[in-house]
Parts: sequence; structure tokens; C-alpha cells
Amino acid sequence: MGSDVSAAYGRAYREALDYAAKLHRTQFRKTDEGVVPTVPYVAHLLEVSALVWYGGGDEAQAIAGLLHDALEDQGHQVTPRQIEKRFGADVRAIVEACTDGAPGAPRDEGTWLERKVRYVAHLYDDTTPRALLVTAADKVSNARAILDDEAMAPGLVWRRFNAPRQAIAWYYDETYQALSARIGDNPVVHRLEGLVARLAESAGGTDLRASYAAMTDDEYELALSPLADAKALGA
Repeated sequence: MGSDVSAAYGRAYREALDYAAKLHRTQFRKTDEGVVPTVPYVAHLLEVSALVWYGGGDEAQAIAGLLHDALEDQGHQVTPRQIEKRFGADVRAIVEACTDGAPGAPRDEGTWLERKVRYVAHLYDDTTPRALLVTAADKVSNARAILDDEAMAPGLVWRRFNAPRQAIAWYYDETYQALSARIGDNPVVHRLEGLVARLAESAGGTDLRASYAAMTDDEYELALSPLADAKALGA
């Protein structure tokens, strides 16, 4: 017998599942130094895409959830144009908006604060609203992973980052504040709120200034000026 029930998703989503799995097939979730990684990175991508569905996203947003790290982590294999050709301009725009820094650019301690300030600032102004749900889902997945690893081996998880623990907690809190200002009624953002509070408690606070005590006041103010400007424009 036939059915009037429409498919929940189509061929494009199934193709994106396969494409993401192939792009990230050699990538694993981060572990502590000396610990052999065992969790394929695709587990994170699947979680983000699932959270996008739970947050009311559509198929294109869920596809972008699968591909949100494609340019950032696998830029040597894929370009924005290729993503657009396979999955459309909407998916490309979302993936580009979710990309933290230019593909292939240094992602170390020296660039951390500049990248994060720029990333959070663009959530207030020039990020397509359709990308915000994917960003929220990504941050929920990552925050959960940090807290889970911290519970199993207190203190070790923070060594994986290119910034002090309170700076990491600051970044998640600022990201939550930006997302809350724009899509605060979304259930995924509500999930992020509690996780951010737990991260701050685990990190001992969100004092970014203490994390960059070597900066002069002028240097510090200049470094955060893009975020301050974005908040003022969004107010």
C-alpha cells in the first residue's frame, strides 16, 4: 500500500552523511597527551546535526551541521565552491559562517584571542541567522565533551587548548550571550546555558583579563574592541 507520509529528509542529507564521513575519516576527537584517540570525529558531527534537528532546524541546516568543520579542519580537501555545488548556496553560507578563522591559517596560542573575539563579534552582526542554530549545536556538543572529560580526569582536559581555562570558559560564555541575544528562545541555546555555567565553575571563573595579564590595558582594550563594537551595534 502507498503512504502519504513524506520522508523526513532526502537524498541530499544521506549524501552529506557519506561526504562528511569521508572528509573526516582520519580525524579523531582530541585526547590527552599520550592517550590513543578512539572516538572518530564524525561522532561530533552526527551529534551537532542531531541537535540542529532537535532545535527545529531544516534539512539544509542539518546538512551544515554535518559539514560545519569541513573548511576549518579539512580545507585541503574541500572548498566553499565544492560545498555549494554539492549541497547549495544556503549550506555553503552556513558552513562558512561557522568556520573559525581562515582554512589553513595558524590556530595556536598567539592567534587564539584574536580569532575568538572576531568569531563571537560576527555572531552579533553579520552571521546569517540560519547559521546560529548550527553554532549553538556545535558549542553544546563541545561543552558536553569538555565537561565529560573533566569529570573523568580533572584538570587534564584544559591542556588541550591554546588558551588558559578561564579564557576558554569566557569564550563559551560570550558565545552563549551572543546566541541568547539573537535566538534565545531556541531549546538548544537553553541547553547551552547550563553547560556554560558548569564550564565556568569547572574553570574557576571567566576572568579573561587575568588570563592575559601580560597585556597592557590599552592592548587588552584594543584586542576586545571588535566585540565591544559588535555588542554596541546589536544593542
